Amino acid sequence: MRKYLLIPLVLVGCSTSKPPEYVNANPPPVQLVLDSKVQQMSRNEVIQANHECESSGMRSVPIMSKRLISGMMSDIIVDVQCMPKLKFIY
Repeated sequence: MRKYLLIPLVLVGCSTSKPPEYVNANPPPVQLVLDSKVQQMSRNEVIQANHECESSGMRSVPIMSKRLISGMMSDIIVDVQCMPKLKFIY
């Protein structure tokens, strides 16, 4: 019987505690970078980034952007991210 009386007291005690204070509640400022300011990675940089991802046991995912070259839109590689390898279980 005493156990049943103790449970509501514990729940009430937890609900009256104040919420934690966050160190940085404001998000960092975000700035839009235009295509003209984005630098294309060289072929050697892309190959080196792929090798770094594969040597750490991850897969490489290129981040692409589009640029107008000679009047035609062309894809360029801006960054290479390392992501975990996907394992499908059937």
